[in-house]
Amino acid sequence: MPIDFNNTYNLVQAMERAKQPASFLLDTFFPIMPTPSVQSHIMVEYRKGGRKLAPFIVPGGKGVNTEREGSQVDIYQPPVMAARRVVTPYDIENRSFGENIYSTMSAAQRATALQAHDLNDLQNMIVNRKNKMAADILTTGKTVIKGYADDGKQVVTDTVAFDWTQEAKVSKSWADSTADIFADIVNASEMIQESAGMVPTVMICGKNVARYFLNNEKIMKWLAVPNNQNLSMMAIQPRITSPQVTRIGMIQMLNLEVYSYAETYKDDDGMVKPFIDPDDVIIAIPGRGRQLHAAVNLLNPAGDSFETYASAYVPQYTSDRSDNVMALTLYSRCVLAPEFADDWAVIHTTTTE
Repeated sequence: MPIDFNNTYNLVQAMERAKQPASFLLDTFFPIMPTPSVQSHIMVEYRKGGRKLAPFIVPGGKGVNTEREGSQVDIYQPPVMAARRVVTPYDIENRSFGENIYSTMSAAQRATALQAHDLNDLQNMIVNRKNKMAADILTTGKTVIKGYADDGKQVVTDTVAFDWTQEAKVSKSWADSTADIFADIVNASEMIQESAGMVPTVMICGKNVARYFLNNEKIMKWLAVPNNQNLSMMAIQPRITSPQVTRIGMIQMLNLEVYSYAETYKDDDGMVKPFIDPDDVIIAIPGRGRQLHAAVNLLNPAGDSFETYASAYVPQYTSDRSDNVMALTLYSRCVLAPEFADDWAVIHTTTTE
């Protein structure tokens, strides 16, 4: 049964059945998607790890009251992401990309196919924005949200920040072949173990870091031990697992799986930039972050009241008969939140102390 692009509820149901496009940082560190809120405001809650000691008492003494480890709660009104595509008569009067040159597809059929393709493209754009939010949180502990007002010029800025301080510099740049790369990784891993009480298992590297590994004298010396059973600390076996993602290997001593991530995006200024700085490393506990979605309020087709949609992605079809165009807009209101602000650390591999 074809999708009715005129019915927002049908479009929302279609989006809920569709699988969200893959996104490495989002899928690795923020995979949990709770039920979207029915309100436009959402509660962002996260915790800091607690390592207090139980108090001693003398024989016959009473228990000592201790403070509960609280959580940090903030209320945010997530900004609306709204990616839009317009279809004009010109778009459907000529064959579309990949269509047979002798195609008998009508203009109306071509319009439906074009909007189905646009729906997929618009979702990819929103997921890319979420992935950028994930990259910002993992490398700076916050994400800065900039949006444009209706005039297209006025910029509205908001910041979602977490109490995160685990940013590490190195004593010697990893670009130097004599740098003690392994010691820096151990320090970052131990930092997370001490504050979060768990062992991090994933290490994400910028695209330059793999070369630093292979050029490092100490690491190459360890890998050259004649019998690997004598010193099985790590295994470097680069293998591409998906576009822009390469599994570098495994550091067995730290239980760290190492990946190189070279994915890029086109920023609002039109420049192509990497999600992760080429010289940065993220060491983290995966799988605990959340994608929190707020409700989207849209004017109903009659234009006399608003309807509330509690969904991660809300498509809306509109048309303007006076301009002879129709448009498909995909809305989403999302904030990413870690479970613990101590779950990750960042190493700036070329920024020395």
